[in-house]
Amino acid sequence: MRRVAALVVLVAACGGSGTPATTTDPRTAAAIQYAGSADRALDGTRFSELPPATVAEVIVALCAGSGSVLVDVAAAVGAVEAPPGDAGDDVILQEVLLTGVGLICPERVAADLTAAYLAAVAATVASGGGVVIDEALAVGVGLATCEALDAGTPEDALVTVAAGGLGIEATAGELLAGALDPAQGITAGAVLASAATYLCPEHQGRVREFVAELAARGA
Repeated sequence: MRRVAALVVLVAACGGSGTPATTTDPRTAAAIQYAGSADRALDGTRFSELPPATVAEVIVALCAGSGSVLVDVAAAVGAVEAPPGDAGDDVILQEVLLTGVGLICPERVAADLTAAYLAAVAATVASGGGVVIDEALAVGVGLATCEALDAGTPEDALVTVAAGGLGIEATAGELLAGALDPAQGITAGAVLASAATYLCPEHQGRVREFVAELAARGA
């Protein structure tokens, strides 16, 4: 319990909240339910022994913060006492916490993650020579991408990105066969990957696998 309290106080301090979250917070029950279902994601990582109750406490504390949720999540992960492990383990816990905050208190993350999403798209497009799209369009296409992922597959989401962001109406097969030129492909990939990372992280694993398969095939 001492470790849990320390984590909660740390997150509250980083987020600018005057008081740490407690079990009386009405979001606690939902956070506990989510943490229990997300516990499998931590299997095999250095955080595998982290109790779901601790994850729930940290999520509620993150909801009570007021600073950058990305900074707060990174601070919370850094404060967790766990055996040494792969750096990717930290990313997994960050994803678990971000997804939890997005589900329990979406208003806490919306503006912060939208800004991070736009920055990621812009950075990838600039570094790779992709097609520049304006921010308003990028946000709209990003949200539509998440809806496509909710209802279907990464291939469906790619079709959505191409049509909504680049004005290219084509099937997934046509897109993967060359309907997108290299610059358009960079932008489509940036939107798809960044949306799954920041706007709907519950789909990040599927999108990461999809992108890896494309890279392996040389698409």
